[in-house]
Amino acid sequence: MTVERVGDSVVDAAALNLPSGPFGTCINGQTFQQEAVVSFRGCQYAAYFADGGVLAVARRQLPDSPWETIHFADYAIHHDDVHNVAVIGICPQDGTIHLSFDHHGHPLHYRRSVPEVALRPGDFAWNASLFGATTSALVPGQPLNPVTYPQFFATPEGKLQLLYRLGASGDGDWYLAEYGAAGWQVLGMLFSRAGQYETSSSRSAYPNPVRYGPNHRLHITWCWRERPREGIRDLRTNHDVCYAYSDDRGRTWCNNAGQTIAVLDGKSTGISIATPGTVVQTTRYLWGQMNTTTQWIDARRRVHVINWQQQQDAPTASTDLNTWRYYHYWRDPDGVWHDNPLPFYGRKPQIVVDDAGTAYVVYGQGEDRRYHGQDHGSRLTVAIASESTGWTEWRTVWQADRISVGEPLLDLDRWRNEGILSVYTQDRPEKPGAPSALRVLDLSVR
Repeated sequence: MTVERVGDSVVDAAALNLPSGPFGTCINGQTFQQEAVVSFRGCQYAAYFADGGVLAVARRQLPDSPWETIHFADYAIHHDDVHNVAVIGICPQDGTIHLSFDHHGHPLHYRRSVPEVALRPGDFAWNASLFGATTSALVPGQPLNPVTYPQFFATPEGKLQLLYRLGASGDGDWYLAEYGAAGWQVLGMLFSRAGQYETSSSRSAYPNPVRYGPNHRLHITWCWRERPREGIRDLRTNHDVCYAYSDDRGRTWCNNAGQTIAVLDGKSTGISIATPGTVVQTTRYLWGQMNTTTQWIDARRRVHVINWQQQQDAPTASTDLNTWRYYHYWRDPDGVWHDNPLPFYGRKPQIVVDDAGTAYVVYGQGEDRRYHGQDHGSRLTVAIASESTGWTEWRTVWQADRISVGEPLLDLDRWRNEGILSVYTQDRPEKPGAPSALRVLDLSVR
């Protein structure tokens, strides 16, 4: 099995980079930016911030037509927080394109296109007039604040769902909403901050990208981030790998053993730290673990997660990202979880698995993986392993010839439909704060 580059397109030659920032300098390409690039009915779409902090969205006809871009003159950011990413969703039922952007404990920023744009792209000139004004409410008259980490995903029936946090790091609740013919409906609270853990009486879940599997089951994995009374506020407060699933489009949730643990009826308080049967892999508390990495459901309904964390047998805890390693956690069809330390490591990765069971990990490999303050960049790399080895024998099959900043993101719709790894990635700028090219690299698996 090999990987070959078959496309290298520039979405925008002058995408935003920050000169410095407490959480990094690349706002286009973060693992909590779900989704940043999507494809639908032969077109591909990307959301991002252009030079000057301007909100932007682009589209192209696949496989290799030039990108068309919209720079929204009415919205630009003027801060140094790379959490405030732009995400995009498409509702297959009515062809609306949805954007949510610029959140890290802020009022909702949301705008939506007119219907049919994604269903009949050739009939619509690509310009800002397709989109409505920015609003702070999904449901009219019900503004949302403070919002962080919104992520869109479509249901098997073609509705669009949105998961988002209300509250702060270590002190927030998560809600699930759904868009259909009648507009948006908030289904209820999925994760609650309540409960006691060690010396912490508040926390927030940090979910990986939410995904529907091949049998239309909705899967979610997450870690908890505590707010201990000792005042620790760093990546040591993340702990455990947790799992739940829903067979009714997110209304009812079950733990790993199949027991009902939450019902989103608008009244219940969702899944909490005390909810039984959700921890499927224990990782050490106050030790060192990244939140929000990657999740994939393969053709045999196995759930795959890669954690980036301090080694469990290391002599001490650490927040030094250069000491951390990758761990592959996966759930077999019988509900048993397995773990494999991986022989390579880098920035926060992405994992997908093909129908034959071969796993592909796309990640940034670099000598210095610390990115707070400045992003030193890394080289985009693809490693693979087969199901026959239990995903224990890995080899590198492709590496980019340029340095990227941020973290790679994948067009998962294109992977499912065509087996193409379409990778959203931004070039390292010539100097800190200078604009650089935002690209989509297309990698073919052979």
